[in-house]
Amino acid sequence: MFAISVVLVLGAIVPVANAQPPADPATQYQQLVQEAAKADEDLLKAQDDLTKRNAELGQATTEVNAATARKQQAAAAVAVGRVQVDQFASEAFQGGASSSRLSAVISGGSVQDYLERMSALSMIATDRQRSLDALNTALSQAEQARADAQAAHERSVAAADAAATLMSQIKANKTRLDTQIAQLRQALRQLSPAQKAGMGTVKDTGSYLGPPGAANTALQAALAKRGSDYQWAAAGPSEFDCSGLTMWAYKAAGISLPHSSRSQYTLGRPVSWDQMQPGDLVFFDDGSGNPSAIHHVGMYVGSGKMVDAPTEGELVDVRSAKGDGHFIGARRIVG
Repeated sequence: MFAISVVLVLGAIVPVANAQPPADPATQYQQLVQEAAKADEDLLKAQDDLTKRNAELGQATTEVNAATARKQQAAAAVAVGRVQVDQFASEAFQGGASSSRLSAVISGGSVQDYLERMSALSMIATDRQRSLDALNTALSQAEQARADAQAAHERSVAAADAAATLMSQIKANKTRLDTQIAQLRQALRQLSPAQKAGMGTVKDTGSYLGPPGAANTALQAALAKRGSDYQWAAAGPSEFDCSGLTMWAYKAAGISLPHSSRSQYTLGRPVSWDQMQPGDLVFFDDGSGNPSAIHHVGMYVGSGKMVDAPTEGELVDVRSAKGDGHFIGARRIVG
C-alpha cells in the first residue's frame, strides 16, 4: 500500500516518462483490422484444412472396407487351397483316390496302355501342382490384402487424428476471432461521423475489362458486388469477406476456389507486379514476406487498382492495388 501511495504522489508531481498519448481512433482501428484479418484467415485456413482431412478420412475408410473385403476373400481362397493340398497329402500317405488311380494306371500292359498311363500320371501331377500354385497365390494375396488393410487403417487413424486436431484449432481460432471482432467494433464506434461516412460509400463506379473468358467473368462478378457489406467468413451473395468475394466471383466463372486467401495463393501461377492483368488475385501479408502470414486478397482490375472486400465497416469497392503496402504477390488463376 505504501509503495502504491508513493507512486501516486510522485505521479502527481512528476510526469511519468513512459506515459503514451492515447491512440488515434483511426490508427487503433487499422491495427485491429490487421489483427482481426489474421485471426479470420487462421480460422478459414483451418476450416479448409479440415475439409481436406475429412475427405482423406472418407477415402481411407473406403479403402479400409475394400481391403478388409479382399482380405476375407483371400482367406477363403487359402482355406480352399489348404483343403485340396491336405487331401493330396493324405492320399499320398494313406492311399486314397489318387493312389487308387495311380495303381490302376500302372497295371496296364500294352503300348497304348503305357501312353495312357503316362498321360494319367501327368494329369495327377498337374492337378497337385495346380493346387499348390493356387494355395501359394492365395497365401500371397492374403498377405498383400492384410498389409493393404493395415496401411488403410493407419491412414484412417491419421486422418481422424488430424481432423480432431483441426477441430480444436478451429474452436480456438473462432474464440480469438470473436475477441478481435469485438475490439474492432469498439474501435469503429470511436471513429468520427465523417470517418464513418467515408467508409460507408462506394467511391469508384468505373468500368473495367479483363481478358476474354473466365477471368473477365469473375472480374465483372466481383465489380457487380460493389457496395456490398463486409461480413466475417461470408462468401455471398450479399455479404463477403476478402477471400469470400474472390471465391464467389470465380465460382460465377465456373472455377472453384477455397475460402482462404492463403489457400488461394497456392493456385494458378505467380505473376509479377508489372505483369498483372485484370482478374489476377493480389495478396497481402504482415510485411514479413511469409505466405503463412497472408491475411488479405483482392482482384486486380487494371490501372493499379483492385476490387476487394476490405474489413468490417467498409464496403466492397475498387481501391489502390497497393493495399496496406504489404503486397506479397499475385496469382493468375486462368490463362
